[in-house]
Amino acid sequence: MIRVLIADDYLPFRQVLKDFLETANPRLQVVVQASNGRDALNLLEKNPVDVALIDIRMPIMDGMELCRLIRKGWGQHIGIITYTGLNSPRLTAQALQTGADLHFVKPFELFALQSAVIKLGDSSKVAAVSVG
Repeated sequence: MIRVLIADDYLPFRQVLKDFLETANPRLQVVVQASNGRDALNLLEKNPVDVALIDIRMPIMDGMELCRLIRKGWGQHIGIITYTGLNSPRLTAQALQTGADLHFVKPFELFALQSAVIKLGDSSKVAAVSVG
């Protein structure tokens, strides 16, 4: 089982991601959803996940700050995929520098996202076993 967090302020998109991931592959389970980075961080304290899907543009705490704080608190134990609707090389570089493993620009292919979640989820489990 690969446990997934989705942090996105747009509920319909969160629901599309959740429905697709859980329907497309029974190994994927969305265990946490949040509409901003602060709520996502609070939920992570009580709900372990293997992969975080993070929208860059969210209120209260944006995806860049959430990404940085996940890396600070959980290291490489959580795979991080960021995404945004803005096609900006600078933004992509910034997301990767703050700790994202991958960055997608909307619209993106859902099957590509699913493959990335599985790859990172399997990698984060190996890292957790190796370190801990």
